[in-house]
Amino acid sequence: MSKIEREIKLLNVNVNKIKATLEEKGIKPKGKFIQDIYTFDLPPIDELYIKYLNILVKENDKRGLSKLIFEIRPCFDKEDLRLIKKILGTNDLLEFINNANNDYNKLFSDELLKLLKKTNENFSKWVRLRQTGDETSITIKKIVNSKCEYDLDAVNELEIKISSIEEGKQLLEDLGYFFERHQIKMRIAYDYKNTEIVIDKWPKLPPYVEVEGPTREEIDEAVLMLGYKVEDAIVINTDDVYSKIGIDIYSKEYSDLSFDAKEQAEVNLYMK
Repeated sequence: MSKIEREIKLLNVNVNKIKATLEEKGIKPKGKFIQDIYTFDLPPIDELYIKYLNILVKENDKRGLSKLIFEIRPCFDKEDLRLIKKILGTNDLLEFINNANNDYNKLFSDELLKLLKKTNENFSKWVRLRQTGDETSITIKKIVNSKCEYDLDAVNELEIKISSIEEGKQLLEDLGYFFERHQIKMRIAYDYKNTEIVIDKWPKLPPYVEVEGPTREEIDEAVLMLGYKVEDAIVINTDDVYSKIGIDIYSKEYSDLSFDAKEQAEVNLYMK
């Protein structure tokens, strides 16, 4: 079952200080890992829309289109809904699709296609294939607020355990996802009450701490326990942490990121 991911980051941390603080409180690491991470993306929303719309018209199969519209519907603002109503007579695309008496050719409207193309800008869904020690998982992540902003209660995730990286790659490719990038990172993980505290080190980034928990109050308690102020905690995507230091993680130059020799030596010390 999917869940809302609630996590914050503490950037540019002193790893040895964090480890010492946790050790003083009797909190031992539950695992130290080098993680192998592959990210997969979907084709653009407007391409998927046309694909599923053609299936609806030719085969009377509305499943693909209905699921797509259900996912992107939170992205529509009031102006978008007014445009949809002008074209279809209703601002509820799902309602229109589910009524077999409607003229589905209206869904090919140029104005509607432009709207779907614009939706690519404020819809974000990606798949992470990750190996942590002997465990491999696929996680589907989706930003679920209308502004497509990475926020505390805005990321929905569904995680599935699988047997291997190879099986995961084949499964995702068969489902129509395409490989975007590969990264290596270090993770040292701890449990504190109902939260998980992890120390992460990515290539070219200073180490940071993530705290994930069921509520903001429990996350804040963990932040204070680590010796930080609540105001030090920020909600930010790792991609945006890279942006802060001028790296566009989506560029081909960084499609395969691993530690250089200096970073690997640093990581080896952290994991002792």
